[in-house]
Amino acid sequence: MTRLRIPAGPEEVTADWLTHALHEGGVLQRARVTGFETETISEGVGLIGQVLRIRPRYDQPEEGAPASLVAKFPAAVPENRYIGHLFRFYEREIRFYETLAGRVGIATPRRYYSAMDLERGDYVLLLEDLAPGRRLGDQVGSCSLAEAELAVREAARLHATWWQNPRLDELEWMPYVNDPVNKAAQEQFVQSWEPFRERFADRLPSWLPDAARKLGENIEAILDSFTEPPRTVLHGDYRLDNMFFSEEGGRPTLAVIDWQITCRGRATFDVAYFTCTSLDVGLRRRHGLDLLRLYHRTLQEHGVRDYSFEQCLQEFRVGAFFCLVYAVIAGGSLDWANERGAALAMAMVERTVTAIAELEAADAI
Repeated sequence: MTRLRIPAGPEEVTADWLTHALHEGGVLQRARVTGFETETISEGVGLIGQVLRIRPRYDQPEEGAPASLVAKFPAAVPENRYIGHLFRFYEREIRFYETLAGRVGIATPRRYYSAMDLERGDYVLLLEDLAPGRRLGDQVGSCSLAEAELAVREAARLHATWWQNPRLDELEWMPYVNDPVNKAAQEQFVQSWEPFRERFADRLPSWLPDAARKLGENIEAILDSFTEPPRTVLHGDYRLDNMFFSEEGGRPTLAVIDWQITCRGRATFDVAYFTCTSLDVGLRRRHGLDLLRLYHRTLQEHGVRDYSFEQCLQEFRVGAFFCLVYAVIAGGSLDWANERGAALAMAMVERTVTAIAELEAADAI
């Protein structure tokens, strides 16, 4: 069989290529794609990749033929594409869907087709479109308590599934938290601090510069600590913008997307990142510790042992402090022309700084 060519980008996708890809992926048996419409769904967020929704037309009806699907390609801007290739974001997500998606304990989109050429730096990923019948989370707008509870329970299911699993070492394509790519955040943080402080000068408490200096000196050490056992699989970008909510049989359900920065390490970072950057200040202040207790209890219900709540809370506080890295880098390199990006950065700054203060997180290291 002739190997199917990988399109360099969305503009090279044809009806014939889609037909062959969906047949090769076992999605179609007889039907052929005769045409399609596309819709870009990565506006404002597609710095590292291009994401579009494809609505195919078929020459005949076929059960299971998708009315729409999501296609992911590398970034169109060469510099951004190079970063995604160098840091193995594209490869990581494809390998996740090819080898791991059905074994992480939580719902993810179905993979229809994927291919990559590591030498050329070409990648393509076709996925189930989760939008019909589901609601995409909104990190700027936060969420309800019930949705936050669902998110932390699902995080616990993910983490418990791979908790200290001997097969973690077989996932060589998935880096540990202290991978050199992540440690590069130390330099990015230092470079972003001054522009961040200038932009948010009227919003920053007086204690923050000293805390930021302490964090900047300890980023690598924190990442090393998050690589120590107990280890598991982390999503790495566990936030509302990457979550689809729905109801099935009267109960709420959650599916999680965007696995480009999945990694191996200590689990609590995912929960700290979600709680301190996705939840509005009031919700986190009223229910943050209860959510952490729910997370820890769910870990235990799924078989995790020898992991006390005290240890979980300590790691959560360190993770909350580390969230300042994301807030500073996002705020310091902000494109103010992108209204939603600006709103997201503002929300992250307020939520993270408040959480660090109330959790006394800077004292956790």
